Amino acid sequence: MQFEHLIPGRFIDLERFTNVHIPELESIAMDVKIWQNLPYNIKGKAGFDVFVKELQAKNLHNQTITYVIRNKATRKVCGSTGFINIDAINQQLEIGPTWLSPIVWGTKVNIESKYLLLTNCFEQLHIMRVELRTRPANKRSQKAIEKIGGIKEGVLRCHRKNDDGTFRNTIMYSIIQPEWPTTKMNLEVLISK
Repeated sequence: MQFEHLIPGRFIDLERFTNVHIPELESIAMDVKIWQNLPYNIKGKAGFDVFVKELQAKNLHNQTITYVIRNKATRKVCGSTGFINIDAINQQLEIGPTWLSPIVWGTKVNIESKYLLLTNCFEQLHIMRVELRTRPANKRSQKAIEKIGGIKEGVLRCHRKNDDGTFRNTIMYSIIQPEWPTTKMNLEVLISK
């Protein structure tokens, strides 16, 4: 699969992650509210450095394709998103992880970033299935996934290990190719409001 280096949007651009983005991402990542319901334990600069090193390694080998979200009006970075669990043979992948500055929570940033990624998946990469996953405790994420058209498929029980050694469940959502025309129209309406 050939992933774009820039995916331009109406209000945001998605830029392929490089080391140049690290200082801007770090300034956002220090807000502890971002990580409360995400599987990463970023506490201070040391935690962020470990997170970035893992991200760099996975991006280097195309295990992960990370995009930085840049606000077109302010030119500021406001978060990150991308693709993981890439399976070219079965034409599927997962969108994630997505993390945003609380400043843009509830705005069109998440909706447009997902619209751009999904358009790229279904119209350029010819993906059949896009997955989105979240924790049961992350109600805000569940609502956001459902708002963009994700269909809840169920719960993967004891799916991931937490930092403390306990296991957590994962809620699985998907959007598939035949649903894309309707989902696309709905997202375009949400973006234009």
